[in-house]
Amino acid sequence: MAYEKLKIAQFFNTIGTEEQAREWAWRSRFGGKAFECPDCGEHGYWQHRSRPEIRECEVCRKQVRLRAGTLFRDSKLPILTWLRAIFFAMQDKRGISALQLMRQLSLRSYATAWGMLQKIREALRQRDERYMLQGVVELDGACFGRQETGNQSEVLIAVETKDWVDEKSRPKSKAGFAKVLVARETQAQVQAFVDQSIAPGTMVNTDGGAALLAIQGVDTDYQITHQDGEILDRWLPWVHRFISNAKAWLVGTHHGIDAKYLPRYMAEYTYRFNRRHDPDSLFHRALVACSLAKPSTLHALAA
Repeated sequence: MAYEKLKIAQFFNTIGTEEQAREWAWRSRFGGKAFECPDCGEHGYWQHRSRPEIRECEVCRKQVRLRAGTLFRDSKLPILTWLRAIFFAMQDKRGISALQLMRQLSLRSYATAWGMLQKIREALRQRDERYMLQGVVELDGACFGRQETGNQSEVLIAVETKDWVDEKSRPKSKAGFAKVLVARETQAQVQAFVDQSIAPGTMVNTDGGAALLAIQGVDTDYQITHQDGEILDRWLPWVHRFISNAKAWLVGTHHGIDAKYLPRYMAEYTYRFNRRHDPDSLFHRALVACSLAKPSTLHALAA
């Protein structure tokens, strides 16, 4: 489907009522169409006037609820509030904190804003799960958080390298898609990450760490870096720029987080990084992700 590009003024002019918000949610769920019956595939429907969040198939009479089976399930908040939350989370590369979101949406509870953002992050994580990296990929691990406080986690990061030629026929490279996994840099965890995130036969560049030398299913090359900045900038430039910027984002926007929530925050950062070249469509892309995501409870997210 084609993703709409919306700047701030356009968003508020286009989606200003609950009815408009529902229509955007419906169309995001059905690939741009107003309706598609999950049982028979019919596009024609009846709209229940007294129950605007239900559409009924004209052929098989299947009733489809807007929130059922989606991120919005079990939420009593208006769909318009959810769409505004998604927009605020996506409108800036710095994202938004729960405290800022609470104020922007005039919510009474910090916990409500925090829970909304956690569910949005989970939807973004699910959306990026379906992609596989390929071509030439940089792979390395990093530590996030502070060891002295017991709030540190290891993270595996893989970033595609895309080669291209500029207008003066000079060879250049840039970062492509990224994938992350909050896990220790062990042989088993690295192999599982590679199997889930990198296409077979891909060339993978690493720093020669012990767990990175025995990867199966891909071609590998390595260079011992000794954490030398000059070597890293030449051999693994994109993955280490990703790590540095992600750490700065966590501290700058969120002032640090509890390690057990790190996977969701990394999912948000990675989702935005992967679509950084089209920022005006981020809201619509994220809305589609939220409309198609499997429901998650806050209990599950906090586990």
